[in-house]
Amino acid sequence: MKVIITENKLRDIQLNYLNTMRYDYTEFDNFKILYYPNNRDDYELSEVMMEYDFEDFRLFIDSNFVKDFGLTYFPNADDAQPFIRDWFEDKFGVKVKYIES
Repeated sequence: MKVIITENKLRDIQLNYLNTMRYDYTEFDNFKILYYPNNRDDYELSEVMMEYDFEDFRLFIDSNFVKDFGLTYFPNADDAQPFIRDWFEDKFGVKVKYIES
């Protein structure tokens, strides 16, 4: 069965995924850090999902997260990084100069 989804509806679905995904969050020194959720209290043992550096305005995004999100929600997986960047800027009120994964 084929389903046709408008661009606006697809964008809503993509944003809904990012807005409702589970993550642990902390701010440390010059960083905003999103971790994959776990049941531990020790952030040092958690894997970083995204990390924003206020010094150089860099956003690190875990390559597995980009790949999975891109393959699920985009015809071209390369379009996922700019979308995630825009979401992160809006969500956390920061400006990203470049992305690293």
